[in-house]
Amino acid sequence: MNGRKILVTGANGMLGSNITDKDFLNLVKFDSAIDITDKSLLYTKLEELDIDIIIHTAAYTNVEQCELEPDKAYKVNTIGTQNLVNYCIDQDILFIYISSTGIYGSYKETAYNEFDESKPTTVHHRSKYEAEKIIQNHLSKYLIIRTGWLYGGEKTHSKNFVYKRYLEAISKDTIYSDPFQIGNPTYVKDLVEQIKVLIANKQYGLFNCVNEAQTVSRYDYVKQIIEYFNLNCDVQAASKEFFQRIAPVSTNESAVNYKLKLLDLNIMGNWKDSLQQYINELKKEI
Repeated sequence: MNGRKILVTGANGMLGSNITDKDFLNLVKFDSAIDITDKSLLYTKLEELDIDIIIHTAAYTNVEQCELEPDKAYKVNTIGTQNLVNYCIDQDILFIYISSTGIYGSYKETAYNEFDESKPTTVHHRSKYEAEKIIQNHLSKYLIIRTGWLYGGEKTHSKNFVYKRYLEAISKDTIYSDPFQIGNPTYVKDLVEQIKVLIANKQYGLFNCVNEAQTVSRYDYVKQIIEYFNLNCDVQAASKEFFQRIAPVSTNESAVNYKLKLLDLNIMGNWKDSLQQYINELKKEI
């Protein structure tokens, strides 16, 4: 793996910024300055490199804004991915696509596994699902990684959910969180390690990759963050009217790493253990 050249798109995002030279020695990063929807520019850049693996993390991730700008969502998430897929056709490139457990939809009350049907409820998740189908229809060497509720990395990152809750809690006596939506808080470092395991074991196909969590709500997640920071802030369960959303987001984004477990390749730990590990690291910087 170390001898192969790996390209990461979306290098300034939550996952992309946490894939480092320590993980893959021969690493190239495309940040937001490289427009994946510009096929001509993209191919010019790709042809300058001799890529063996593409880890495609770049995406339009604002779920609410995707409802208001569906053209942009499909252009970036679907067409941008198609441009990369078209480049990989007939080449010996492993294509790794970072997708979402939100794609499953809202028809179950228990955790989704990889053999469950996908019925996405938002523009964002539909655009990601269409990208998945393009990958599956045109490539043989691919990994589709469905993950969710990612956290980790630099505390200053704009999407650092954990640190934002810390800042909120030190400035307020009471904060509110959603008790209705459930999912898997997932540590980005654990996800990177799991991807490395899949590459090393030459696995292809669709995999859920989340930290272990059972019926964990946003409220449970936030309450645990505040507890691990030892903050004197009361976390209250909000009413359904408290967080008004444009996107019809599923209340169940929880998943289980069913295929990883069947293959005895699952290294994703318990969500509480990983969260505590990350917060212990953050405490050193605060």
